[in-house]
Amino acid sequence: MKNKQMKKFIFLNILSVYFLFSCQNDNQKILPESTGKTHNILVIMDDKDWKQSVGDSIRKYFASEFTDLPQSEPQYTLHQASPHLFTDIFKNIRDILIIKKGNKNAVKYYKDRFAKPQLIVEVEGKNNEEIKKLLYKHAQEIIERFNQFEIKHLQNVQRKALRNNADIEKELGISIDIPDYFALVDHQKNFFWFRRDVKNGEADILLYSVPLKDEQDLKGNRVLYYRDSIGKKYIPGPLDSTYMKSEYNLSPTQVMTTINGKRAIETRGLWNMKNDFMGGPYVNYSIIDKKHHRMIVGEGFIYAPAIDKRDYMVQLEAILRTIKLKKEN
Repeated sequence: MKNKQMKKFIFLNILSVYFLFSCQNDNQKILPESTGKTHNILVIMDDKDWKQSVGDSIRKYFASEFTDLPQSEPQYTLHQASPHLFTDIFKNIRDILIIKKGNKNAVKYYKDRFAKPQLIVEVEGKNNEEIKKLLYKHAQEIIERFNQFEIKHLQNVQRKALRNNADIEKELGISIDIPDYFALVDHQKNFFWFRRDVKNGEADILLYSVPLKDEQDLKGNRVLYYRDSIGKKYIPGPLDSTYMKSEYNLSPTQVMTTINGKRAIETRGLWNMKNDFMGGPYVNYSIIDKKHHRMIVGEGFIYAPAIDKRDYMVQLEAILRTIKLKKEN
């Protein structure tokens, strides 16, 4: 009798576990891994509208020029497909923008709908004019959502193989996720320089601290002064009397931002070598650390003649945006 009761008890437990996992699988489908290149968007919309004014609006906002590169490159590379082609292969793309006509005007965001990670933005309008109005009103917000999503995706990929950065944490009092394919080029007091080889050139990361003196620093008015001082002292060129400096013929772009909750100054511009022809783009984050009267500076720059540089710059931004101050402010 006891054996029968025991067998019944075991059977019921197995059955309960089966139903539990069945319900979980119904509610949480196992999604395929998404595909797609950095800063590429699949646009799903009618072929006719893509070639006319609605398509012009999309290109105007999403394929506008990426900030501060030596050659013109689009902010996003756009690939258009008709709605009837939106099948399984296309549904696995990471970044998707859907433009459609319907009975309302709305912008909707969907995360991990058909694949993971994935961001789908759906713009629905009653007609083409309403769709263009929605794009005019929401384009910057949509772009920022895609930007943040791409940065997070790259950070997750980069975390799979990280360098041990205990030396940086000990000396600068920060943590940062630097992939292990970056090699340490130079280390001086409060200064680190890392490099990786890329096609036709290199991608570099600089980490250092500078004094935080007054309101001029808080406004970012001395960012170029500090980076040029560092360039002259630590970043030599191929010949004597050559060193990295900021390009002043084209004014850099500067905005206030936050890095993991800390106020920071983002500066983008071009650099070149004093007395030489080398040059390229850079992005500089000067993070405010008021308690310790300093700014932690993380900078990425590229030297890669004759190739596109946008994707490399986005990858550097993703790394630099992992900086966290370990000492409490």
